[in-house]
Amino acid sequence: MKSQKLVLIFVASLAAAGCTPDWATDNATPFIMEIASITGTSVSSSSGQGGEIRSDVLTSGSVFNDDAVVAVNVLRKNNNPDLGTSPLEHVYLDRYEVVYFRTDGRNTEGVDVPYRITGPLGNLRFHTAGPGGQGEIEQTVNITIVRHTAKLEPPLSNLRGIFIAGSAGNPTDPFVVPGQGIIYTVAEITIHGHTIQGDGLEAKGRVQVAFADFADPAGGGGDE
Repeated sequence: MKSQKLVLIFVASLAAAGCTPDWATDNATPFIMEIASITGTSVSSSSGQGGEIRSDVLTSGSVFNDDAVVAVNVLRKNNNPDLGTSPLEHVYLDRYEVVYFRTDGRNTEGVDVPYRITGPLGNLRFHTAGPGGQGEIEQTVNITIVRHTAKLEPPLSNLRGIFIAGSAGNPTDPFVVPGQGIIYTVAEITIHGHTIQGDGLEAKGRVQVAFADFADPAGGGGDE
């Protein structure tokens, strides 16, 4: 009889473990970190439909890095409103990484897509996560999504001179002209952080980045 009870307890524990959602077990901390939005903000980039970032490989004869604003959220796994808050729940953001890939499977860095990049986040701190409806805290971070150097080396440097002009009514829209002068990539951004106890956290987000020698904002010709 005792052995039967032990078997039942074991089976019940397996069932309970199977019902635990992935988000509750994807890290050892009591928090979930997520990327809420990615927005391009740069002299040489603009936003297209669906938040796509259009990166100009040559702007008025010069190269510029492309920046992005990333909104990061931290929320409790246990969002019970009766829980108190504590400075021991602070979360710090350490660094970010950007990796590019293409949907056609051609992903060799320096040949098909730019090299991956990493950068620091200055150990930005989230204040104590609040309980209940205030359990989600947002931090906005600025990152470089395309570096200057990426536009000086293949494959982006190969796009120079393949001028992508648009229609007379919309000269900066490259999507009205077919051609081989555009490289479409997906930039996967990973934000790395840690709790005050030293446990790691990370969040991933993706945004499409289209690279080309786009028309300059003032119009009137290519980037020669």
